[in-house]
Parts: sequence; structure tokens; C-alpha cells
Amino acid sequence: MPRFGFSVAAVLVLAAPAWAAYPPPRIAERFPAPFGHPAAGVPVAGSPMPPDMLPPIGLSPGGPFAPALPDGSGPPGGMMSTPGWDPHGPVSDPRGFAFDPLNSSSNLYCPRTRHEYWVRGDWLYGDLRNTPVPVLISTGDPNLPDAAVPGRGNVRALGAGPRDLGMFHGARVTFGRWFDPDGELGAEISGFIFGREGSATFFSDTTGTPVVSAPVIGSNGVATVYDFAFPGRFTGTLGSRSATQLFGAEANLLHRWRGDGRVSVDGIFGYRHLQLNERVELLGRSQATGALGTFNGAVLPQGVTVFTSDSFRGRTEFHGVQLGGRIEVRRDMFTLTTFSKVGAGVNLQTLRVDGSTTATGFGVTQTAFGGVRALPGNFGRDTNTDFSLSGETGFELSFQVTQSVTVRVGYNTLFWSDVLRPGSVIDPVVNFSQVPIDPTFGTPGGAARPRNVFRSSDFLAQSMVVGLQWDY
Repeated sequence: MPRFGFSVAAVLVLAAPAWAAYPPPRIAERFPAPFGHPAAGVPVAGSPMPPDMLPPIGLSPGGPFAPALPDGSGPPGGMMSTPGWDPHGPVSDPRGFAFDPLNSSSNLYCPRTRHEYWVRGDWLYGDLRNTPVPVLISTGDPNLPDAAVPGRGNVRALGAGPRDLGMFHGARVTFGRWFDPDGELGAEISGFIFGREGSATFFSDTTGTPVVSAPVIGSNGVATVYDFAFPGRFTGTLGSRSATQLFGAEANLLHRWRGDGRVSVDGIFGYRHLQLNERVELLGRSQATGALGTFNGAVLPQGVTVFTSDSFRGRTEFHGVQLGGRIEVRRDMFTLTTFSKVGAGVNLQTLRVDGSTTATGFGVTQTAFGGVRALPGNFGRDTNTDFSLSGETGFELSFQVTQSVTVRVGYNTLFWSDVLRPGSVIDPVVNFSQVPIDPTFGTPGGAARPRNVFRSSDFLAQSMVVGLQWDY
């Protein structure tokens, strides 16, 4: 997160001097005479023309300053009286810019929309809200009683809390067009995707943690642990890992409320889709140093290795409509853009839970359904629907390289409410008789625990944007 803040600050520090380096436009010096009126220094019709104002040889006799074409023709009556001739047309620049980069007053003569199509590609460098991970692993002092057992005073959580997945790299592609030069109606479609990022935290007795356990609370209210590493009893490893991926798309209609070449204001209305895929897993491996381990209710001989796996996968899809606006302020070759969009719709939440336990040794492998937290009580696929809001805002500074190519740098923030995070729905209560490594496995009775309870939270993504746009 600090690195991301430094990146945004660097963009602002470098952009401000460039924006201020150009003087304000001097519109009065370039503003042409209104249509039908003579330009400054041109005599009014009927008045004698000074000798120095007589048209030189090669000009059409139709009127003052009417240039003769190679075939000798020219606009009859002079340029100021020729029907259909527009003295307010855009000023072309021989270097290929859409306007004179040294005098932005020429923007005033451009149409409301200078380009019909645009294609844009962006690289995104973003930070997503951390993944919540509950207490799945605990430790304690092996020399004291009830080591790692919740609520007994000799316990310390390992790897719990918000899981920082680091910075995400992503890409975005946008295509748009105006259907008319007045900007009455346009359309734009865009899609983005962030690469899948994850993190893992494992603890083992071989790396300095003598006690590594999975704490649980029984459906009878008794707290206990399943040891994966304990001096003189078990040796092994227990850890959790998580992964997150975000992507989305939108399709919008555009309307240009104002466009004079220097300032443009666009209205936005359309459809938005967002999807967040996330996963939290608890993975363990243990081997008893004596005849202490159990599997499927039977005591395991020494030398048998037990593997456990608990997987919780969440997916949230947003479908809704959005309304927003975009403002662009141009100054010479630079353009400052700000935008904001607000959407409302529904979240389709899906939770998938799966778990297994495998015992391997002496050439024999057996597998049972269920791990430690993922058991038949919460197995399978559950869905939920919830109302949701989304919002996106940001700013960009662009530099026009040629008439059609623009380089853009900016920052934007995406907010999304009522998102399913799988780490928030893991039930700490289990039925001991459903845990394959519990000595009471398979005995009837007990409540159907764990169970899935959907808990939603807000989601925030912020990213730095570097892009290239081609207008044509």
C-alpha cells in the first residue's frame, strides 16, 4: 500500500509543472471576424480602397483576399461573401496535431466531437482490499496444559486476520464511437481484468513452531484442537493460502452536453458487470510419532501420513445499471479528465465448500470426505442474492503525441458493496463425529455443523493507470 501511494504522488508531482508550463491562451489575437463582416483592416464596401489594399496580381478580381486557384478560378465575390465558405473551420497544424499545440484558442473552432472512433489500452497497477482469514491455526507452549486450545489461556493465533495479497497487475481495453459530430449519441464498451494473486502461510515444527494445531469448537460447546505438530506426539505442517481475482465489463451510451474544443462534458448511462473470485484453503500434513493418530475412527500405526484439505471458494457477480459523467479540460497538448459513475443492481453470491482427508502408508492410500472445517454439514454449493451499489471515480492527465495518438496517466477507485468473502463465512463450530481424524468419527448424533451463513462486506479497489489511446 505505501508503494502505491508513492506512485500516485509521483504522477501528481510530475504532471503539475507540465500543466502549468504553458501560458493561458490569447483568444482575442486569433479570433476571426464574424461571418459576413470584414476582417480588421479591410475597407467597408462602397468606400475607396487604399492603394496598399489593392489585390496583387494573381488574386481573383471577385473580392479582396480571394485567392486564385491554379486554374484561375476562385470564390466569387471574395471569401467574406461566398456562401458555404466557413472562416471558422478548424486550424490545421503542419506537424499533424488536431489543433495548434502553441495556441489552444484554435480549439474553439473544432466541432463538438473531433474524432468518430477511439480505441484505448491501459495497464493497471492496483491494490485490492485484503482478504479476511479467520483463526484457522493456533499454537501454544507445549510445557503448559491445553496448548493451543481456544479459551484456555495457552493459545496464540497464527496467520489470522486480513491477508495482504500485494499489488495486482491488470489490463483494460476500451472501444468507442460517436454516431454524429454533435455528440448527440455515442457508445463505449470497456473490459478489464486483474491477474490472479495469492499468498500462503505455513507453519511447521521443523521451522521453529513446535506446536501447530487446528482449533475448533464442538457442537456440544467444548473447544479442542487437532494437532499437526506437537513434541513427542506429531510432526507435520499446517498452513492456509488464499487467492483473489477481479474482472469486469461495461457498455455505456454517451451524450456530449458541451464541447467547444477546450472543455467537454459527457453524460454516461449504461450497464455494468463485476465479478470477484476468491478462495481460502486450509492444508495440513501430519505423521504420528507413536500410535496416536486416528483415521476413520481407527488408530493409525506409526509411519502413516495424513493429509487434510479444506477449500472455501466464493464468487460474487454484480449486474446493474450505472449513471455518470466525464469532464475533459484541454490546454495545448495536455488534457485533464475527471469522471465518476454510480451503479445499482444485484449481487449473485455463490459459495462452494469441499474437503477431504487422505491417509497414506505402507503402500496403501485411503480417502474420506471432509477435512477439519469443511465437512458434510457445509459441503456443496450455496447461493444468495443481495442488493448492491457500485461506484467508480478517478482522474487522468493525457499528452497528445500526434493527431491520433494520446498517452494517458491517471488514478481511479472502484467501490462495491455487499461482496461475499469466503473467509468470512467459515464456521468455527464442527460436529466431532464428522471429522475423519477425530477418534469419535462415524458415531451417530450431534448437530449438523458446520453450516454456511452468508456474511457480506464492502470491497474497494484502487489502481494507477497508464494507457495509450488512438483516435480516428
